[in-house]
Amino acid sequence: MVRKAIEITPAHIYFDEELPYNVSRISESYSLQLHEHEFTEICYVAEGNGVHYIGDETLRVSPGDLFILPLGTSHVFRPRSTDPEYPLVVYNFIFMADRVAEALQRFPGLDSLSTALYLLNLVPGQPDWKRIRDTSGAFRTLLVHAYQEFRLRKIGFVPRMHSLFIALATELERHLTELESDVPAKTERILGTAILLIRNHFAGPITAGQVAIATGLSERHFHRLFTKEMGFTFTQYVQNLRIELSCELLRTTRLSVSEIAEATGYQDKGFFVKLFKKRTGHTPRSYRNG
Repeated sequence: MVRKAIEITPAHIYFDEELPYNVSRISESYSLQLHEHEFTEICYVAEGNGVHYIGDETLRVSPGDLFILPLGTSHVFRPRSTDPEYPLVVYNFIFMADRVAEALQRFPGLDSLSTALYLLNLVPGQPDWKRIRDTSGAFRTLLVHAYQEFRLRKIGFVPRMHSLFIALATELERHLTELESDVPAKTERILGTAILLIRNHFAGPITAGQVAIATGLSERHFHRLFTKEMGFTFTQYVQNLRIELSCELLRTTRLSVSEIAEATGYQDKGFFVKLFKKRTGHTPRSYRNG
């Protein structure tokens, strides 16, 4: 995406004196530019696929992706296709954090939601944006209800909007607490999924980005986690598997070096020979003849 100057979306066009919340359901397009808000935002991908440019990262998104965007976060969504039959639909729950904090300051037990309050700008601090996968559908249900309440504005919709916001904050706190209490198991599941995918597809044009999507992580986070837990990079791991397979093919078949290079994911025979020699100390031909 061509980076243009970041636009500032003003708050006054979305809020009135009665309610510090605004909820919309948008089919994303290419007309909106990279922007920041004068308010805090919870956005949820409800339909379709696309890309979310957020901060310095480019993330592929799909239904169930939820983002917490504190003040000062620059972002924009882009749909995968311009075909109106395949829209990227996003719920946007935006709010003026200072007004919400004032309205809810005496709500009993709210201070127990310390992580959520911090991420949502309801207490002092400068939080980073957060991505969450809504595996249970709880966030989707709450956001659909909030959108309906805001749009229909039936009697009592103001307290109902406050209650739905509290429910969202509570669900966020529970979700993050469960993730933190299950970090080792979650890491094991992520690596298990990644390794299985890599082993099934390493002979083809597999990329770290593809594996990151399958594990629900950003590509940058996936690289960090994989290297930390495995002791070598994604690229090194794939190369090791490819060299192991090429050694087996050299021992057990009469395929040519070019054919083996292609069978192990390398279109460039010269690069394959150079990598093979670096890893084994032999050329493919000398390895076969030895």
